[in-house]
Amino acid sequence: MSIFNEFDLALKAIYQQAVEDERLIQNPGTQRLKRISLEEPEVVETLYGNVVARTEPASRAKPHTRNNIDSPFNQSEFTLLAQARKALAGQQLICIDVLVRQDDDQAVTARLMVPRRFAHIAYGGAKLFGPLVKDVTDPTYQVIFFHDEAWKDNAEKPLAEKDITIRLIHSEDGRMIKIVRNSSYLGEWKKGVFAGESWRAKVAKEGIFLHAGCRRDCLEMAHGGMETQTSLFVALSANGKTSLTCRVLARNIGEESWLIQDDGGILKRDGSFHGFEQGGIYAKTDGLTPSEQIETYYGALKPDTYLENVHVEPEGALDFFNIQRTSNGRAVIERRDFMHAHRSIVAPEINNIFLITRGPTIPAVARLSHWQATALMVLGQSMESSAGDPSQAGAIKNVFFYDPFLAGNRVEHAHLFHDILRWNPHINCYLLNTGGVGEGEHHRKITLLDTVNILEAVLRRSLEDWEANEATGYLVPRAVRGVDSIVFHPEKLFPRQDFEERQAALYAKRREILESYPGLDRAIVNSLKK
Repeated sequence: MSIFNEFDLALKAIYQQAVEDERLIQNPGTQRLKRISLEEPEVVETLYGNVVARTEPASRAKPHTRNNIDSPFNQSEFTLLAQARKALAGQQLICIDVLVRQDDDQAVTARLMVPRRFAHIAYGGAKLFGPLVKDVTDPTYQVIFFHDEAWKDNAEKPLAEKDITIRLIHSEDGRMIKIVRNSSYLGEWKKGVFAGESWRAKVAKEGIFLHAGCRRDCLEMAHGGMETQTSLFVALSANGKTSLTCRVLARNIGEESWLIQDDGGILKRDGSFHGFEQGGIYAKTDGLTPSEQIETYYGALKPDTYLENVHVEPEGALDFFNIQRTSNGRAVIERRDFMHAHRSIVAPEINNIFLITRGPTIPAVARLSHWQATALMVLGQSMESSAGDPSQAGAIKNVFFYDPFLAGNRVEHAHLFHDILRWNPHINCYLLNTGGVGEGEHHRKITLLDTVNILEAVLRRSLEDWEANEATGYLVPRAVRGVDSIVFHPEKLFPRQDFEERQAALYAKRREILESYPGLDRAIVNSLKK
């Protein structure tokens, strides 16, 4: 019997025993889940009528997470399974079954099981994904949470020292089980389904799952006429993906801007995109203001929104700027409460892919060849956030395909991505730096408004004049309306020798990473220049 089948039988036994003991709450409505959640000492109701949960930990627990594809399992994983069965025996459990998507004639479903003590996860989780479904006997993905005596003691420890165990078990036919010990963070449920979708797409060879937001715009072009384009924004958490995916650009008669999907989906071989979160948007709330993110701001205040790790004042007001405990505040905003969320999470055709990065020597925008885009996806250069590893927040890091949940052969993954671009030559690729250029007294912050102006120029086709910048090796614009051109030329903010040394070091590091993947197409490796 395969390890997946052993775990699958064990989880179904936990479920069935709870049914027989009449201690399973199956698919409760959101209002009931809200009432149960408010029984938890870490959950409070705000003056807006929504709830905020204080989770432990306040972020994903990546240092404590492994999967059976990249890390062979041993007896410790079976010990974990035994711990789960023991911890959940006799407890009242909450189970929700949700529809992730309809895959041709087969429904892709996900099951969440949590002890009543963690009801907030089910409350937020039910809002995030598709409708609840009945009579599910064999869910595609299963995520189960439990805790033991070490959970409360973890609160005073840094993430790396917490006693947490998280394991993902993938099957050969694209199913997934995730066991979460000693975390009450909703993101583990969301990213469990995320990882399941990523693995399923890989196994089925139907396309590639991307850590990306998706938007559709029908805008008036700079030279007249209306045009509809759909764009993807690929990034790690907290690097500007949601801000750019959700920003409304439409302002003229007949124009429209729609949010398709906030944080992931499958880019299929035919160039279409299929999202996976039908119910809500899981948005970061740190520093949220109506001036910069009006849609997310007012969505976060809706009474049906679930929030976690957001500071609540004694009178029940929300303070999005208070990060004394964490800067990783989150909100699950139902799509119906999000002003311009489209009714569909499927896009028939993708026109643009924007890769979001950070780095003082990288221009604010660059146009990429498909080979360059693939190389930069392999590199996945971005900035760590409090959503990943709070102790490393702000550090520049490299994460393959901007996806910390990826499993399996990386080279095949990269080649399939390039093949999809090759089969869909109309897809344009760009690099966006959403951080800043230069350092010290010569640092120039790239504001959200700068990036939005760049995005609008690309989508309205007013950005047609590109030039080769030998210093950075990219094609950059000569000018963009409303944006200081210095952000396209970071080399001007450094002494010449200093910049050249930095570029040489960056090139060497990139080359080292690309060369570390045996069999990676040489055209990908050689696409980035000094």
